[in-house]
Amino acid sequence: MEKLELKNIKNVLLLGATGGIGGAILDYLLAQNENLNVYTLCRHPLERQRVHSHVAPQVNEQSLSQFISLYPSVKFDLVINTIGFLENDLGGPEKSLRDINEEKLLEYFRINTILTPVLAKVVRNNLASEGFAFVSLSAMVGSIGENELGGWYGYRASKTALNALLKNISIEWGRVNKRSLVLAIHPGTTQTRLSEKFNTRVTHKIHTPSEAAENICQIIFSTEFSRSGSFLNWDGRSIAW
Repeated sequence: MEKLELKNIKNVLLLGATGGIGGAILDYLLAQNENLNVYTLCRHPLERQRVHSHVAPQVNEQSLSQFISLYPSVKFDLVINTIGFLENDLGGPEKSLRDINEEKLLEYFRINTILTPVLAKVVRNNLASEGFAFVSLSAMVGSIGENELGGWYGYRASKTALNALLKNISIEWGRVNKRSLVLAIHPGTTQTRLSEKFNTRVTHKIHTPSEAAENICQIIFSTEFSRSGSFLNWDGRSIAW
């Protein structure tokens, strides 16, 4: 059973470290491994030991490339993207085709979809050759097979596309490194700023950010490299594409 070991990793690249789930993942990793260093690009500086944070107004290919260039010799054992977009001043998720807005659709894909392959492109030469994990938070609603309610056009489609891209990344990297683990993970419904106004409508369990972080990390460090390219729920079960 070959898998990444939390106790052995040294360098983590974390996007979204000032968000609810991202911040909780940061806390969890630092608490579980005292030798770990976390590198993050965010809108607000993080003054913490073992955290190397750099501020950028927007996370995109240019800011990521500049960030990575500061650490040419660092090899990342784990890369996690927790950045996501659900609503803005143009409104929330669409209930029907009447609500479709081209500008908002593009924003869904820019943040929820495009950022992850751009991150993979930028960081590909800074991944630990002896084994690494590359993870992006997806969503259950991105599953075509489990879509029975419809709606949420932009968010659903952007997460579905994200899953397809992660699958592609897993295949490409798997050809050159069998100890690469690429995962799309649904963190479960979590009490964060991103989703708090929608959580009053759900009847299933709502996780705290710390619970979500622990679940995500347990999945990463319990999943074998041979399962790279999987779409997994917060409890570890596979989700239909």
